Amino acid sequence: MSSPLPTTNLKPVTSSVDRLQVYRALGTTITVVIAFVFIFIFITGGSPQEQLGSIATQQVSESIAPRNDTVVQAFIAELQQATAHARGKDSEGNWFQQSQWNRDYPCLSRTELPQKYSRRNYVRDLAPNPQWRAVLREYAKLHRTCMRKVGNVTAYFMSRNTSIDCQFTVVDTDEIGIGNRFLVIASAVLYSILTKRVVLLAGNEDFIPEGLLCEPFEGSSWRGFDVNRIVTPYRGGENPFWNNSGSFHSRIDEAVCNGTTFDDYAVANMEIQSWVGQPLSRFYCDVEQENYKNVTFMYLTGMLYFLPKLFTVPSFRPVLEALFPDRMVLTSILREVMLPADEVWTRVQRMEQTYLEDRADRRLGVHMRYFGGRETYDWKFRTIAGRVLQCAVDNNILPPIANHTKRVYHETGSASHRITVFIASLYEGLKNNLTETFLRHPTATGDAVKVVQLSSEGDQKFGKLVYQGALAEVLTLSFSDHLFVTPKSTFSGLAQAYGGVVPWFIDWRDNITESGPCTRAQTVDVCFQAPFDYNIKCPYDHERHDKEISKVYPDIQSCLDVDIWGLQLITKNDLSMEQQG
Repeated sequence: MSSPLPTTNLKPVTSSVDRLQVYRALGTTITVVIAFVFIFIFITGGSPQEQLGSIATQQVSESIAPRNDTVVQAFIAELQQATAHARGKDSEGNWFQQSQWNRDYPCLSRTELPQKYSRRNYVRDLAPNPQWRAVLREYAKLHRTCMRKVGNVTAYFMSRNTSIDCQFTVVDTDEIGIGNRFLVIASAVLYSILTKRVVLLAGNEDFIPEGLLCEPFEGSSWRGFDVNRIVTPYRGGENPFWNNSGSFHSRIDEAVCNGTTFDDYAVANMEIQSWVGQPLSRFYCDVEQENYKNVTFMYLTGMLYFLPKLFTVPSFRPVLEALFPDRMVLTSILREVMLPADEVWTRVQRMEQTYLEDRADRRLGVHMRYFGGRETYDWKFRTIAGRVLQCAVDNNILPPIANHTKRVYHETGSASHRITVFIASLYEGLKNNLTETFLRHPTATGDAVKVVQLSSEGDQKFGKLVYQGALAEVLTLSFSDHLFVTPKSTFSGLAQAYGGVVPWFIDWRDNITESGPCTRAQTVDVCFQAPFDYNIKCPYDHERHDKEISKVYPDIQSCLDVDIWGLQLITKNDLSMEQQG
């Protein structure tokens, strides 16, 4: 039943702006207090140089920590409130035992994965993010509370039950590769946390098979929704279970026009008619997001990573900016939420010990994807192999080949370095080319180069064992000091994001006389390929509507020409630019 809205038709925007103003006001208040503290130090004694000396040595990011901490604490309080509403009088202590749950659902990579990144010689490790971990802990409480209260979540959905004060995001994809799957899930995870929704994976073995990823949220499972595929996948058109987002937006227009409000139980948010499955442009608007708060189940499906555009939602930005001032959000999600299950992690460890545990001084990871299959590979691989070698030599990643048979050493006379090249590809051409090059010809520096490739399946395949092998290779690539990737490839993107590495794109274009064989990426983030709009499309946000996203938000820019058309976050912490020590 419709009911009158308060005086303004645009109250949802007002409430979002109010919250944004509160966040900013709290930050300003703390800044003023800090200023008075500095004045007090100068007035009440002590050497100003001594008092300020230690402060001057702190990193710039720490100077904004109080404001960021205030925003994050306010958001955590909202998560706690949502959990309290869902829990009611039930006490978690009566049913959740953390130690027992961790024994029942072990995840070795949770503690062992960080060690792989910290040992790299040419990459600074990503600093811990205690605020993000605090948010994840509170979100896990919400997740397990809601899942306990609803019981069988599929039955709860089909009965159109709303008795429990919880909301859900169901994430799903078609038959696509592991890169696209993981990036869609990562986008949905961030959206679910921001909106305090319980994220669920649709189906069972056909989407993310067991034995691929650890359970991410203590005391709960993101599995179990529609394991028999009764209500998913949503294919558009008439559907007894889901309304589509286009009709939902039309109802918003009607409600705004008439000064009414409405609820909806289940909405599928994507453009079904397009191959570039993704949420519609109005998904990223405050009025629409306020109305989505009245939707119990949100269905997100498609094949494209859409996380960068979440930074364009005004009500989301304060929290995102506070949690991720370096914009390393994708790396943080992958390393904390999407950890490899023990079956995969054991395989990674075995690969490392057997083929790569020689403690190389430098490791280069290379992923080459030949779109078009064998036909593209046959006419392109020699060109690509030449560009890989040239790029590595030009950028001092691999040593040049000596122009005579006698090895030439550095003037310092230092011992040779050991360099390992790890290749992931469906074909062996690059591996054979580099192996032959460095076996038959000495290097000009005396460095030893070892080339390793563990699989070459020829065609892209699907299924549990294939996904486990693919994730193992993604992670092994991510342990590299330097990374060469294929434009357009989300498999490549997944490796760079896990590793927190700004990669080099090997140029696949025919004419590279000006650009050279490769181009350094501008960010760790992956490209949101082919977004529907590069402008903001929020008809009830008159200040931002139809403005170019990259001009309103400079931390979101067009992807490089060498890659693909799209948008991406510009990360502020390039981990791969300096050698440690």
